[in-house]
Amino acid sequence: MKRLEICSYGPLPQCVRFAESDLPAVGDHDILVKVVAASVNPIDYKLVHGDLRRVHRLDFPAPFGFDCCGRVEALGSKVVGHEAGDLVYARAPRTRMGTFAEFVAIESRYVAKAPTSLSAQAAASLPLVALTTVQALVDRAKARKGQSILIHAGSGGLGSFAIQYAKRELGLDVTTTTSSKNALWVRELGADVVVAYDRENYASLPARYHIVFDTLGGSTTSASFSVLKPGGTVVSVAGPPDRAFARQVGATPALSFVLWCISLPMELRARRIGGHYFRFLTESSGAQLEHVGRLLDAGKIRTVVEKIYPFDQAIEALQFAATGRAKGKLVIQIAT
Repeated sequence: MKRLEICSYGPLPQCVRFAESDLPAVGDHDILVKVVAASVNPIDYKLVHGDLRRVHRLDFPAPFGFDCCGRVEALGSKVVGHEAGDLVYARAPRTRMGTFAEFVAIESRYVAKAPTSLSAQAAASLPLVALTTVQALVDRAKARKGQSILIHAGSGGLGSFAIQYAKRELGLDVTTTTSSKNALWVRELGADVVVAYDRENYASLPARYHIVFDTLGGSTTSASFSVLKPGGTVVSVAGPPDRAFARQVGATPALSFVLWCISLPMELRARRIGGHYFRFLTESSGAQLEHVGRLLDAGKIRTVVEKIYPFDQAIEALQFAATGRAKGKLVIQIAT
């Protein structure tokens, strides 16, 4: 089969190549998926750049890609609830990533039937952003109806899903940041208030938010505490690791200590307001994807896909994603 693989750490496209590979082995609990479409996420090009090598070191050449939608090709002997030919979608776990390929084997507990209302391309755009949003806002921030939330980068792939989920499923009062040109569009997604970062600074807003969802990292993470109410929560997918992050990645004692030192400034900021700080890596979950699928089929949330690339242009898709200018998700068409 044909796959895209990382051959070394460094810049795109020098460190990514197409290669021929054997079909992945299918264990008793696995589903072999013939991939129709896969989508690009920031973690994909960050892996290539080596940004995560301290916590997730690759053995080269390494398959990669997390999101996919495709047809069930084969089933392990202990798989129940799925049949050959089913259209399914999944977020592959970090230990078995490889959805930028014609076939991928994924443990069945991470796989869900694709929403019936969506094309395979649209369904492929969802898994990682959907799981990240649910695990951030529900599992960690414990969001409750009527609370206020600030979502950074609302026009991106993650932000555009998070706005809809926060407003239409959780019933939150939603503020988001974006550029002026995307202000009207994110309002249409469900944002109550839009802060155009090219005209105003979100850090000057009053401290009125119960939750800040930080999708950017850097100085944004620390500055987000200034707009929190006492007892509020910053939940981040790009900021310094929290103490639980070390356990999540199976860090050695030495690395755990380093990560604790890095996390300490955020922990102290949270303590000053009696609040919380979370930084986590998304985990795969078929059950949560089933929940999201029901929302899609009910029309509560829509997918946002900027462009669909043919498989032979997958490297170009990664390069464009790395610019940070994509409006919604980028999808790679692998089969028909």
